Amino acid sequence: MMAALTCLFVLVLVAGMPNDRKNGFDRQWVKVNVRQQLSYKLPLTGERLFGWGDSIYLSAPSHRQIYSLDNSLHIKDTVELTVNKQLRPPVNFFADATHIYAHEYNSGKLFFKELHAAQFDSARLSAGPFVKSLQLSDSLVVIRGFVPGSFQPVFMRINILNGEQRKSNLLSEKADAGFSTDGILCSNTQKDRLFYIPYFENGIYCMDNELNLRYKQHTIDTVFHNDIRVAGRGDGEMQKLYASAPRVKVNKRAFANDRLLFIESDLQADNEQRDAFSKYPVLDTYYVENGSYAGSFYLPVDKKKVLSYYVNAEKLYVLLKDEITLYTITLPSSSFHR
Repeated sequence: MMAALTCLFVLVLVAGMPNDRKNGFDRQWVKVNVRQQLSYKLPLTGERLFGWGDSIYLSAPSHRQIYSLDNSLHIKDTVELTVNKQLRPPVNFFADATHIYAHEYNSGKLFFKELHAAQFDSARLSAGPFVKSLQLSDSLVVIRGFVPGSFQPVFMRINILNGEQRKSNLLSEKADAGFSTDGILCSNTQKDRLFYIPYFENGIYCMDNELNLRYKQHTIDTVFHNDIRVAGRGDGEMQKLYASAPRVKVNKRAFANDRLLFIESDLQADNEQRDAFSKYPVLDTYYVENGSYAGSFYLPVDKKKVLSYYVNAEKLYVLLKDEITLYTITLPSSSFHR
C-alpha cells in the first residue's frame, strides 16, 4: 500500500516590505464612496467571514461551531460542527443556498451538510494534504494539492459525485510544496472566474471554472520575482519542508465580486503617505474581465485589526478582531479608466 506523503510546513516566516524606501510605482487614486452602514461588537473571537449572497456566516478559531448572522450582524444561530473528529487547522469554510462546507486541509477531506440537517457528511478530496481550496458548487471543488509522492503543487477540480478530476499545471514548475508560489485563491460571485494571486510577487492569474487559464496580468507593484529559499529534512513517510529565510509578502488578501477584483496590498506606493498606508488597508482594484488596473482607495478601518473580508455586490463586510462592520462601496464608473 502506498504510504501517504505527509507535508509538515514549519518555520514559515513572513516579513513585511521595507517601506522606508521608494518602491518604484504609483497608485491611481479613485473617488469611491465608502459608507458605513452597520457595526456590531462581537461577544466572541471570530476567524473568517463567508457566505452566500446576503446570508453571512462567521467561523471561530476553535472550529467547533460557526455562526449565522442576521441583517443587523448579530448572531442569530449557531451551527455545531458535528463531525466525528475535532477539525484541525487550517480549515476553510464555504456556503451556498442549501449547504455549509468545511475543507480540512491536512486530512484532505471535505465535510458538508444541508442547512437544516443534523450531521455532516464527508468526502475525500485528496490522498494527502492540500493548501488552497474553493467550493464551486455542491459537487465541484477546486484545490491546490500535490502530485502524488512529491512536493510539486497542482490545481485540481474535483467532482465529488463521480470522482472526475481536471488538473492545471499553473505555477507547478518548482517541487517546493508551493512555498515560492504561495498565494490567495478566490473567485468572482458567479464562480466562473477563479483568481490566484501570489503573496510574494507581482501577478494575477485568472482561470475559468474548468481551470483553463484565461489571462495573466501584473499587479501594479514592481516585485516581478521573489527569492524564496526552501530547505528540507527527513525522508520516508515524514518529510519536512520549510522556508529557510523570511518571506516578503506583497499581496495580503484578495476578494472579488462580478465586476472587480480587490487586492489588499502590503506595498507602499511612491505617491502614498506613510501615515495613511500604516493606518488603513489600501485596496487595489482590477477588472474581472481582463485584469487591467482600475484604481485604488483606502478602507477606513484599522488595518492591524482586519481578519477577513466578504463582498456581495456593493456590500463589503469586514471582520476585525473585535467587531464586524458593513460598508457600501459605490464605485462610480466615471472614476475608472480602462
